[in-house]
Amino acid sequence: MGASVHVGKHEGYVRDFVRKNTAALQRLPSAFFSVSLAAQGDEVNAEGYVEKFEAETGWRPAHVGLFRGALLYTHYGFLKRAMMKKIARDKGSLDTDTSRDYVYTEWDGVRRFTEDFLAGLATHVA
Repeated sequence: MGASVHVGKHEGYVRDFVRKNTAALQRLPSAFFSVSLAAQGDEVNAEGYVEKFEAETGWRPAHVGLFRGALLYTHYGFLKRAMMKKIARDKGSLDTDTSRDYVYTEWDGVRRFTEDFLAGLATHVA
């Protein structure tokens, strides 16, 4: 299961799904990955988002991955683009050219997280 953080919270539809399926998720091998800009240099906040998600849903996944997201300025409307630029500037980022997008995801880390989870499944089934 995975979700990205927007305005300090993971997507509502993911929280709703997890709440409705917590028993199954607790019973089965499962993992959660969180995508946020906070995962880039503000690990405490990134972990806080996951803790809040766990408290709101009651689900405690055995495996959790924190991944950096992206600033997709070209996909945002005027207000969100301005807000995200201000946040980036306030955090000291130089990535404030709103005519382009910035992708921070470390894909090798995503692959390792997935491989580790799958390896755990193999030992769980064996």
